[in-house]
Amino acid sequence: MPITKVLFAYDGSACADIALHDLQLAGLPADIECQVLTVADVWLPPEETESDEGVVSTLDPRIQARVFALRQRARSKVAEAAAIAKRGANILQSIFPSWKISDEALADSPGWGILNRAESWPADLVVLGAHGMSTTERIMIGSVSRKVLSHVSCSVRIARNYSEKKHTSPRLIIGFDGSLDAQMAVQEVARRVWPERTQARLITVVDDSLRTAIAARILKLDQWMKTDQTDDHHVWLSRMSESAADQLRGTRLETTCLITEGDPKRVLLEEARHWQANCIFMGATGLRGLRRLLLGSVSSGVATTAECTVEVVRQRP
Repeated sequence: MPITKVLFAYDGSACADIALHDLQLAGLPADIECQVLTVADVWLPPEETESDEGVVSTLDPRIQARVFALRQRARSKVAEAAAIAKRGANILQSIFPSWKISDEALADSPGWGILNRAESWPADLVVLGAHGMSTTERIMIGSVSRKVLSHVSCSVRIARNYSEKKHTSPRLIIGFDGSLDAQMAVQEVARRVWPERTQARLITVVDDSLRTAIAARILKLDQWMKTDQTDDHHVWLSRMSESAADQLRGTRLETTCLITEGDPKRVLLEEARHWQANCIFMGATGLRGLRRLLLGSVSSGVATTAECTVEVVRQRP
């Protein structure tokens, strides 16, 4: 299914602003419905009732003052969040005039607030900004981004600004292991609207998981074996990758394939860095996780440590 509803988690930071502008390189269509959400990390007490006022009035005056101050602080934080969400929505509307954009603020834990809204709305894609590359910053963002990546049932895009890129057209890497998740990532890239001279590179990394999948026939290569009897799985994988690449070439994407050996996470990160990719597209679990229950270790590792934007593709059930 094509993406029509985007939830943008916006906190007003420089990284969130980068994510706003990064969406120009996402290939999304002109008829998107987007909600800009800012989560105030506070607990908002319910509105007072007559019975509440009666209880509070019996408390020590210092405690009454404390309760009142806490309520006022929470409301102030939500009001600040609403202003931030409005600013993000205005910026996004100036970039995408044809999009239908709304904004909202709520009081919640940031991770759960994003997850709850993504499920209740429901969103097809959640967009998050990422902080810098220091270990401390990764830990700070990790609790939110990992929670959303691991638990949301739609696609997630973690945006980064890779300042060393010198090319003018987008460059996309697709991690491709032949799984249904990887095929969904290819299909998602193929249905997007990309500018001319956009390049895509399918990367298949042969490791123990992929060899096991081939041996156990989890990865169905029968259609790629054709009539020859070769036992070289690189030949079969090459045919499989070229078939996926042809889908992308059919949408006028300049597409190449790479099949190599090694650790998938390391290879994808290094190739993205050397090729100066704008975005890495991946399936959520591929051959290495429980579908829709756990985020695969490769997808999680790449999404949280890459120097460029990463989009993890899930088909909402």
